[in-house]
Amino acid sequence: MLSCATDCLDVCGGGGRLSAGDESQNDLLPEDDDVSLENVKDDGVHVWRLKHFNKPAYCNLCLNMLVGFGKQGLSCSFCKYTVHERCAARAPTNCISTYVKSKKANQVMMHHWVEGNYPAKCTRCRKNVKTYNGITGLHCRWCQMTLHNKCASQVKPECTLGELRDHILPPIAICPAVLERQRSVPLTQNQSNRKLAINRSESALQGLTSPGSSQGSQGSREEETTQVNGVPTSFQVTPFPGSHPLLVFINRKSGGKQGARILRKLQYLLNPRQVYDLGRSGPGLGLQFFKDVPNFRILCCGGDGTVGWVLDAIDKLHLNYKPPLAVLPLGTGNDLGRCLRWGGGYEGESLFKILKKVEKSQVVAMDRWQIEFSPPSDSTDDEPGDPIPYNIINNYFSIGVDASIAHRFHLMREKYPERFNSRMKNKLWYFEFGTSETFSATCKRLHEEIDIMCDGVALDLANRPPLEGIALLNIPSIYGGCNLWGEGSTNKKRVKKSPGTKRKDDKWSTDQGSSVSLASMDLHFAMQDIGDKLIEVVGMEGAMHAGQVRAGLRSSGRRLAQCSSVVIRTRKRLPMQIDGEPWMQPPCTIHITHKNQVPVLMGPPPSHKMSFMNMFKAKEKDILISAPSLTASGPSTTVVSIPVPSMPSTFPIKR
Repeated sequence: MLSCATDCLDVCGGGGRLSAGDESQNDLLPEDDDVSLENVKDDGVHVWRLKHFNKPAYCNLCLNMLVGFGKQGLSCSFCKYTVHERCAARAPTNCISTYVKSKKANQVMMHHWVEGNYPAKCTRCRKNVKTYNGITGLHCRWCQMTLHNKCASQVKPECTLGELRDHILPPIAICPAVLERQRSVPLTQNQSNRKLAINRSESALQGLTSPGSSQGSQGSREEETTQVNGVPTSFQVTPFPGSHPLLVFINRKSGGKQGARILRKLQYLLNPRQVYDLGRSGPGLGLQFFKDVPNFRILCCGGDGTVGWVLDAIDKLHLNYKPPLAVLPLGTGNDLGRCLRWGGGYEGESLFKILKKVEKSQVVAMDRWQIEFSPPSDSTDDEPGDPIPYNIINNYFSIGVDASIAHRFHLMREKYPERFNSRMKNKLWYFEFGTSETFSATCKRLHEEIDIMCDGVALDLANRPPLEGIALLNIPSIYGGCNLWGEGSTNKKRVKKSPGTKRKDDKWSTDQGSSVSLASMDLHFAMQDIGDKLIEVVGMEGAMHAGQVRAGLRSSGRRLAQCSSVVIRTRKRLPMQIDGEPWMQPPCTIHITHKNQVPVLMGPPPSHKMSFMNMFKAKEKDILISAPSLTASGPSTTVVSIPVPSMPSTFPIKR
């Protein structure tokens, strides 16, 4: 049995008591608050939230209808048990179990039935369950099975966990970790409390339980579990064979603030102990809980910055098993979500269908790059720059015009956060700052202020058209879906030849062999891969250039190189950004090298269904990207296609 330790906090964050005399210990959350692992006080305790019912609903306690305007009653976020506000204090503690008290042989998962308030078709007889006449019908919270009351006797009591069996970590797979100790003399209260604190700290740091100290030479072996207020603080997890339990991280502050609703929905579809709010606990708590669970997967609900946060936490824990990561895009740009076929943003789709897509997804390898900054010895700029947000590149790194736009957006959002409460508003702000940057041209003639060396070969920027921006791309998406590298020629094999460019001084050149691709012919046929350990260097002539590529009026940015290491030297203060996080950087020398590869989940290809409205929509063309897929036999190359909207070649002109 596998052991993993986590601290289960027993406080209900943000929630209040129903009344001073409430003895049921059911927690009431404000309507703008939600449940995370900290609210799992103990099994059987309901976690209420005020809810508006758009269909007739009935109280499970007094059996009367919930009436009124607005939010008519309370519904448990874990099991959908529904009551009036006046009935909540008398509600029984019959919520779901998230773990079992002790592990037994041949333990069977049973249904957890909740009666009424779930209109659907009966799984047994395929007839509608009419819920508007009162409390009728049964619904299993785990397998999502709905039955008539008369049909329930024809169904086995064992629960199969339904269609999400591959993702769910059932309660019978989680039990408190047992600590063994020798004991011959009774401990005092202070000794017992100090021993409990030591066991808790060791369990949290090591992820496993340690035996207690010995009191006497001949003592009886006893078993105990570390508990705080009756709640275990360490668990043993044994998932079903062949399953892939899903660990979910949600950033409720990303993009359009959709995380609160997704948090509730996923806690109902999965075990609540699988869903974590990053704003409260960070990724470390969930990763410690799943540290020794085999074959688990991660679903990261947030923007590109949230994904980088989770990947950094995985690196710091040095897990023996590297879990593959899927993305539910909640941010503004969502470039990684677009690249991995998870879409440009969550628009309220069925979370059940999204979980099924995760089950059908394919594991591929994605490069990550280390970036280091060092100040030059001859710098005259003594003013300190902004703190550097990351030292890892997951998506892209850029200098110049695009970073200037992102920096202005970042400053405005920090000053007026209430103006940036939706994805559409954020894009309009980006459009406004991009338009003003086009006229102001704050990064004009950028190529005169930087030197770039790719795999020891210096780029000759002086004899090229003037540039206002430089971007280093790891994935084929930037600025919310713009492919600056372009499609390339997919029917040609990539050829790498020795570069024939002019070398600069010895400090910025090398005589060793290089895998850099700089020749115009090589770059024309070069394909962009997310797992080939190469990074693409692209130049931009201005904000208008990037906008034209985004609109399809130009095929790509100006391709400069495709290489495995980059050194950049700047001579003045410039705006920079890593994965959408901008800052102002004084003159420095930047070293970019390959760090590692991480497994990520590529979504299944979209199914194109023929419909009358689709006849009027623009067709989509695919970008072919070959990424190394991770299989049991070893890494192999897989070609995946990413849909990109195509633009018409000609535009009608009014005469």
